[in-house]
Amino acid sequence: MSEKLRAGILGGTGMVGQRFVSLLENHPWFEVTVIAASPRS
Repeated sequence: MSEKLRAGILGGTGMVGQRFVSLLENHPWFEVTVIAASPRS
């Protein structure tokens, strides 16, 4: 795959969202382009 797929993470301040960020950080297929959270976070 020559070009990475762009990925966004919803709820990036929660435990699961943070785990997704860490898993996708150096992933060969995906590039995290957006991390979203609620205004309360």
